[in-house]
Amino acid sequence: MTRQLPAPRGFTSVELLLVVALSAIIMGGVVVGYGTIVKNQPRLSAVVSVPLGSARMSAFYGSSLSTMETASAPNFTGLSKAEELRESFINETTSATAIFCLGRDVANTYKPSTIAYDPTTHGELDTPQKFRSHLVTLGAVPATQYRDFRNPDGSSAPPANASIFILGYSKYTGYLKVTAIYDIDVVKFDTAQPWGIHASVKRFADPTGVALPTALVYSGGYEVFYPPSVPNPTAASQWLTDGFTPLFVSFERSARLAIREGLYIDRFKRATERPFYFIWWPDPCARHLGPATNTFSPSDPRQAYNQMGGRTAFMFTVPMFPAL
Repeated sequence: MTRQLPAPRGFTSVELLLVVALSAIIMGGVVVGYGTIVKNQPRLSAVVSVPLGSARMSAFYGSSLSTMETASAPNFTGLSKAEELRESFINETTSATAIFCLGRDVANTYKPSTIAYDPTTHGELDTPQKFRSHLVTLGAVPATQYRDFRNPDGSSAPPANASIFILGYSKYTGYLKVTAIYDIDVVKFDTAQPWGIHASVKRFADPTGVALPTALVYSGGYEVFYPPSVPNPTAASQWLTDGFTPLFVSFERSARLAIREGLYIDRFKRATERPFYFIWWPDPCARHLGPATNTFSPSDPRQAYNQMGGRTAFMFTVPMFPAL
C-alpha cells in the first residue's frame, strides 16, 4: 500500500504576523544597542592628559615630560598590554629564587640589577621587612623609600603603591640578581582637574644587549585613568572613598602564632609551610574604583581585602620562596 504524504502548505497569516513582530523587536534592539555604542564612543575612547609631574614621569618611564596622555577606563587596548604583562610576571615568579613585595607612598627610584648580599655576614632575608631593612642598612635607599609595612593593621591606610622585587640566580659572588621589578602606582587626583585615579603597572629589567650589571630600565607596562565612581560629581568629597588598596597581603607561616602580636597581624598567619602573597593589579576594563561592600569580621583576613574582588580580574597568588 502506498503511503500518502501530507500536502505541503505555506505559512498561515498568524505565523507571518508573529515573524514580522519578532523581527521588528530584534531590529529595534539592534538599533537601540548601536545607538548606545555610538553615544558612548567618545567617552570610552577618551584620552586624559594626567599631570603626574616630572618626578613621577622620570621614575615611571624615564621621561622628562610632566604629563601622561592616558586612556580613560574602560580601556581595552590597556587590557591586551595587561595580559601580556601578566604572562611575563607569571613566568618570572615561577622561576624566581625569592620574591619580595614592598609597599611605598612615593615613586620608586631604586631599580638595581644586583644587590650586595653575603650570607655569612648579612642576616637571613626571610620576610619583606628584613629585605627592606637590608636595603636601608646597605645605604641603597633611604628609610622613606619603602614603608615598613607588614599587613593591613586597622590603624593606618595600606601603602598606595608597591614594588615587587623578583630575584633570580646570580653569577656574581656576593650579590643577589634582580631579574625584574614590577611597580604598581595608584595616584589619586582630587584637588584639581582632572578628577580621578591614574593607575599603572610597569616592568623594569636589564637593558637589551648589556652584559654587565647596570640599572634596570622600563621594558613595558600599562596605565589607565579611572573617572570618579559618581557620575558628574560637583565636589571631590563625593567620591573620596574610591581607591585600590591593599595592593598585596602577606600570608605568613602559621608557626608564627607561637608569638601573639594582636588580632590584625595574627589573622594572616595561615600558611602551613610556605608563606605567600595575594597581589592585585588594576584592571583596565573596570569602569571605576568605587567602594565595595565588605561585611567580614576583623578577625577574618578577608576583611582586609574582600573589596578587591569586585574591582579587578588581575589577582595573583605568589610564593615568597625560599628564604635567603
